[in-house]
Amino acid sequence: MNKPSLVIMAAGLGTRFGDTKQLVPVGPRNEIFLDYAIREAISLGIERIVIVSRTVLEEKLKNHLSQYEKNCLHIEIVHQDTCGPVRIKPWGTGHAVVTALGKTEGSIIVMNADDYYGPTALEQLLKGFNGDNIAILAFRLKHTLPENGKVSRGILSIENEKLSKISEVHGIRSEGNQIKSDEDYLISESAYVSMNLWAIPEKSLKVIQKQWDSFIAENYSDEQAEFLLPLAIQEQLQNKQVEIDVIRTDESWIGVTNPEDLDMARTALAEIN
Repeated sequence: MNKPSLVIMAAGLGTRFGDTKQLVPVGPRNEIFLDYAIREAISLGIERIVIVSRTVLEEKLKNHLSQYEKNCLHIEIVHQDTCGPVRIKPWGTGHAVVTALGKTEGSIIVMNADDYYGPTALEQLLKGFNGDNIAILAFRLKHTLPENGKVSRGILSIENEKLSKISEVHGIRSEGNQIKSDEDYLISESAYVSMNLWAIPEKSLKVIQKQWDSFIAENYSDEQAEFLLPLAIQEQLQNKQVEIDVIRTDESWIGVTNPEDLDMARTALAEIN
């Protein structure tokens, strides 16, 4: 099986963060989050990377990525804001994948540009991906929570190492020794969650393209509608179009949701390097 292309979703507006967080230096040598993904991809022999961004970020991204020109690596930048109906708010993570498809070959791995998934995350996902089923890297909830503030997470229901359901839960936060949500019920710290790190075979990508076509036909003029990758995948699961393998990991996620998360992320990444 050929190595999948790596698709990095970098078109977010960073509304809560208040800046373009996918370009904010977080590493001790001024690395941005996607540098860590690119370096691991190089070490694993992935040869094609597609970064889904916005037109306004083109120049800054190209300047930053010039450091990889000597590697045997093909990096493409595509613009989510010019794919489909034009609006300020991106059309969602599912649409980001659709935007990348013209530049990928075969299966893909898809991840966020503003998350660090741990030094072995890509390797674990690649090893568990059979090229036929969708695969998701599942993180323990306790390893994905910032010290302060609230986050949303997709809680995974798992049966026989297969994904049966994703439940989006909002307002998750630590309160003392407990983890609560906006619904005010307790969540186990050992629950497995999605951090939007997927391996998707070509046959499922073709279905996502059809799902997008149907979605945009109905929501063309809706300024708030979003075509989200987890919902598209869950729809395929419900329609019995695919099986989803769950690959459990004990890696710890590092990311920034709010400005106050930045110093903690920089400290954590400095300890890793």
